[in-house]
Amino acid sequence: MCKKNSMLRKIYCLFTLLTVTFLSAQTIPRTDNICFFQDAKTGKPITIVNDSLVYKGELKNPTLLKHTDYPETLNRYGYHFNINKRTFLVNIGCGPVLEYRNDSIVRIDNSFLQKNQFGASPFIYKNQICLFGGSGLFTDKNFITKFDFKSMEWFRLFPTGKEEPGARSDNLNYFNTEGLYIFGGWTNLTTSTFEKDSSLWFLNFNTLQWSHLGNYNENLLKVISEYPDKYYTFQTAKKLYIQNGRVILEIDFENNKINYFQNKNIASWINPYFETNSNSLVYLQYLSGSDNLKLETITIPELLKYPVKTEILYSSSFEEYAYPLISIVVLLLLFFGINKWIVSQKGKCFVFHQSKNKFYYKTKIISNIDPMEEKILAYLFQNKKTFIQLNQLNFFFEKESPDNFTNVIKKRDLVFSSLVVKLNAIINQEEKSLVLMQKNESDKRIKEIKLNPLYFTLK
Repeated sequence: MCKKNSMLRKIYCLFTLLTVTFLSAQTIPRTDNICFFQDAKTGKPITIVNDSLVYKGELKNPTLLKHTDYPETLNRYGYHFNINKRTFLVNIGCGPVLEYRNDSIVRIDNSFLQKNQFGASPFIYKNQICLFGGSGLFTDKNFITKFDFKSMEWFRLFPTGKEEPGARSDNLNYFNTEGLYIFGGWTNLTTSTFEKDSSLWFLNFNTLQWSHLGNYNENLLKVISEYPDKYYTFQTAKKLYIQNGRVILEIDFENNKINYFQNKNIASWINPYFETNSNSLVYLQYLSGSDNLKLETITIPELLKYPVKTEILYSSSFEEYAYPLISIVVLLLLFFGINKWIVSQKGKCFVFHQSKNKFYYKTKIISNIDPMEEKILAYLFQNKKTFIQLNQLNFFFEKESPDNFTNVIKKRDLVFSSLVVKLNAIINQEEKSLVLMQKNESDKRIKEIKLNPLYFTLK
């Protein structure tokens, strides 16, 4: 019996050795079942093909995958987390949680295949695996689930405050030690929230409270809608990157900027991630025109060699509403100010009722002017829209002294000055404000006068 078991072990070892040797000499076949992530312990890229071969680092010399049972295939474990030198893979529908240990995949959860959070936003909060939103079972979600490492179960995380983003899936997201940013996404699997909700939301990890930061730049919609099924994202410690076949967007939340770059380096990639030590993007890519899968790296400076422009990422809620409100307040103040000034000016107006042949000020009859002054004032009222020559007042005095021009001028000036003084005393205004004067354009020696329309009204 011992000899038989010993022989079986030798045959198995020989078979395994021959299999690995054979496989290592082959190119990786084109397949959709590729799981690619960074090992938190070693920092190396890990590529698992068809749930059977494990490549650590370069796509050479694979080993056979050892694993416990888990539902579905590994390419369905698209939420990747590196926490305290441990690597976790979470099913894209939420539920099963796997841990990568050396060359092995081990299922660690006590949950089940929930199929409830497809397209969720993965993030790490207090060293906990968390998912926001997603879709499943014909509904969209806006809640947060977290994985508890003690019970190995999923629980709901309840933010504080009343404000929260609407339900969605496949939204853009970025997180750091301070909080989670989310915007865009889809509802009911078909309707883009980019088209109806331009809100940028932030979940503060200190208070666990959502806040609406403002409305994001509408040009983001153009980049997403240009290639809705062919854009990729990754994040560094401080920034989020969106890439399609034409352009790369660097979203800087801290400085509220979007930096645009031409994409001349990458056409497509598989599961990219950012490698901190080398400041590089690590990804898989099929070579053009072939089925050969290749591991690629490119530094961030090399990726962003061709800058195009910079725009504001979002306008804050204050900016969105403050300027219109300020404009309205200014207009109201201006309106009330002008109205108050007009009312105050109307209270100062001298009024001449032609039918009564009476002069009024503040509804009271003016009684301190003599008959000649009344005649001159009535004449000025009747011509208050145009300038008249001062000499036109002479005819009121020429009947008394038809042959003496000098006396006419003297009497005219005396009566006119007396009239202005009396009106000035009533309203307490300077003479130049009550009566407007100018020189004749043709003959500068001729004076022209007109009542100031701000103070005189004809009825």
